Amino acid sequence: MLSIREPSVQDEAIFLAMTQASRKLHHPWVNAPLTHEDYVQYLVRQALPNQKNFLVFGMNHELVGVFNISEIVRGGFQSAYLGFYGALSFQGQGLMSQGLQLVLREIFTTLALHRIEANIQPQNIRSIALVKRCGFRKEGFSERYLQIDNEWRDHERWAITIEDWQNQGR
Repeated sequence: MLSIREPSVQDEAIFLAMTQASRKLHHPWVNAPLTHEDYVQYLVRQALPNQKNFLVFGMNHELVGVFNISEIVRGGFQSAYLGFYGALSFQGQGLMSQGLQLVLREIFTTLALHRIEANIQPQNIRSIALVKRCGFRKEGFSERYLQIDNEWRDHERWAITIEDWQNQGR
C-alpha cells in the first residue's frame, strides 16, 4: 500500500539518498535536488501558493518517487504543470503509476484543478508510458521547450482534465 504526503524537513535524508542513488535514472530528464542546499530550496519553493509537492512512500517508509505540481493558475484556467521522478530501486514495479493515481486524486479533488500538463522529452519513453497508463493524452510538441543541463530540449505535451480522470471510473 502506497501513501503520499507533502515533503518536510524531516524527509531530507531519505529524499537525498534516493535522488543521489537514482542520478543515472534521472539524467538527462530532470535535475532533482542532490544537496542540502538544493533540498532547502525545494522546500522554499514548495511553500509558494502556486506549488504543491508530494512524496510517494512504500510500505516500509521507502521513498518510491516524487511528484511536483508547479505554476498552479486559478481563475478560469485551474491548471498546473506536473513533474516527477522515481527511485531507481523501485523502477519497473508499477509503483509510480499507483503513486500518480493518488496524486491525480489530490489534484482533482483537494486542489480542485481542472487540468494538469506534463512536458516530457520524446526520448523519455518510461515517463511517457507512465502518463499514458494514467490517462494523459498527447496534445502537442514544443521545440527547445525547457533548458536542462544547459541545453534547450524538445518536449511532448501530455495532459489530463478532470473529465478525463472521472471517465476512467475515479
